[in-house]
Amino acid sequence: MPAALVLVLLTGCSGATAGQASPGVQTTTAAAPATPWDPCTIPDEAIERAGLNVATKESGVFGRDQNGFKICGWESQPSDSKYYFSIFVGLEGIDYIDDPSKFDRLQSVRVGTRDATQYQQVGADASLNCGAAFTAGTELIMTTLNTSALVDLVPYDPCTELSELTASLDSELPD
Repeated sequence: MPAALVLVLLTGCSGATAGQASPGVQTTTAAAPATPWDPCTIPDEAIERAGLNVATKESGVFGRDQNGFKICGWESQPSDSKYYFSIFVGLEGIDYIDDPSKFDRLQSVRVGTRDATQYQQVGADASLNCGAAFTAGTELIMTTLNTSALVDLVPYDPCTELSELTASLDSELPD
């Protein structure tokens, strides 16, 4: 039944009897759910300065946000060893990564100017991948570095590389 018809039916039957209050129609407006900051709004110039390939920018995972997180990612420059850097932003607290079914090897670190928690996704190879998470206001920002499986010899420590990338983009991230 259309909402307008329901409203007419609800209000059309109300009437006042002498000495009695007239039932009114109460309306409420729900606030639109908050949306996390979109990391794909980071300017291309900042992405290039960080050493990432702007032409490889991907919004979401296969073009879609996941589990309430805004996601954006870029590949390393073609001459570098192949890795993928992503930023996930959601309306969660830092305790989100305390889920042992998803994340492990948690460790307090400093990333640029921010206190962060370094983590690994459960089952991830620490010689190829790394993640770091920190909060900015009401948002959880998670950065990840995933090395391509086609790379035989990784010439960097993934967590050090991730920390440097994240620190170089610090001024573009929410406070």
